[in-house]
Amino acid sequence: MRNLVTRRRWLMGAGSTVLALPALEYFMPRRAAAHGTAPRLLVYYFPNGRRPEWWAPSMATGAPVFPAQAAALQPFADKVLSMVNLTNTAALNSPGAAHAMGTGTIMTGSTIPDVAGGVLYNNVSLDQLLVQQLAPDTRFSSLQWSAGEPGPCDVGGSSCAYTQSISWTGPKSPLVATINPSVAFERVFGNGVDGLEGPAAEIRRKSNQSVLDFVDDDARALQTQLGYDDRIRLEGYFDALRELEQSLTTPAATCMASLEPPVGGLAYPERVAAFHQLIRLALQCDQTRVLSFMVEFGLSGRSHDFLDAPGGHHGLSHFGDQADKDRLERVETWHAQQLGAMLQLLRDTPSVGGGTLLDETIVLAIGSMGEGGTHDHGHNCPMLFGGTGIIQATGQQIAFAPETPAPLANLHVSLLEAFGVQGSFGTNGAIFGDDGTAVIPGIVA
Repeated sequence: MRNLVTRRRWLMGAGSTVLALPALEYFMPRRAAAHGTAPRLLVYYFPNGRRPEWWAPSMATGAPVFPAQAAALQPFADKVLSMVNLTNTAALNSPGAAHAMGTGTIMTGSTIPDVAGGVLYNNVSLDQLLVQQLAPDTRFSSLQWSAGEPGPCDVGGSSCAYTQSISWTGPKSPLVATINPSVAFERVFGNGVDGLEGPAAEIRRKSNQSVLDFVDDDARALQTQLGYDDRIRLEGYFDALRELEQSLTTPAATCMASLEPPVGGLAYPERVAAFHQLIRLALQCDQTRVLSFMVEFGLSGRSHDFLDAPGGHHGLSHFGDQADKDRLERVETWHAQQLGAMLQLLRDTPSVGGGTLLDETIVLAIGSMGEGGTHDHGHNCPMLFGGTGIIQATGQQIAFAPETPAPLANLHVSLLEAFGVQGSFGTNGAIFGDDGTAVIPGIVA
């Protein structure tokens, strides 16, 4: 009788409402339930570089110990693979426009020969190469989100695409990130306002009940047929969805009054938190398995007044005095806290395979460059979290000598290997990008 009720059939019978359910063992073929789902990829991007001394953990005790500025990541020391001194050759070989070249190449590993003239150059990014090669059967092959807001482009006539996109489907095809969590929510979960905002959205919203109300009876009936783990998972999903609906439909007046409400009606910190919830739900209900999130765009000039860190972030990264350096430290500390909050959400979410969503997701946390003040593309320090049994994110660090850094593109090659993608996709015989030619030992499990 189990095979007579499928996930699709249940959704079709749940009124006419579009609702995305989390993946449940009840609806999965027995073999898939036993072996788990394909791994997921979440790319979590930071602008204006990362100062390694505030970011990379020490391994002096044999286990990762994060600096005070990144202490929010200490609870995930057993789920991290830290990498030190990876060089973004593509950024170094691209002309001028350091932030455009850092952000634009961080996921493509491909030199951008010219930034002027209005012509875009680049290559396919890692996340989109995985989409093209794996052809996931999810509703969305990938999603691109950012809590940033459009700002100035980089110097020399550089296109804003280089600072506002890390996902590229090809040389001239950047994927534009959705920056309004309400619009992102509407697209993925269809809450009935069709992307409308303001009074029009309120009228539409009042004319509709919560999407959950439409399927409440069906959900209750379904729960009587589920096992204990599936019931807990479904209840947690509905609770999270209700919480997110409420947070995204709260009037703007309840946001931080001292700030101009950004796009979507939420102040910046709340917008980041809303996107975190969206990321968790999009992955949990298997709407996508490939997602990139830019906490801010490259060359971000955001003033983090709510941290007592006024002044544009980009300017602070080139600090001229101790006061500016202190402000920058507060910003980078807050960024680490946001990543920690995202990881905690994934760890708190059960997966079909019996672990957590973090176990089934490879999280790549990466800055646009190393130390931002000198535009250091030669010593990037990305981190990998999660991916249990797929990558060796088990409290390890791979550190290259500063004078002999490894190609950043080799990290991308390693991730292709982790996802089971074989072939050469780079230039001049490279597996990926300009100089991704080999797997970095110690990454793939």
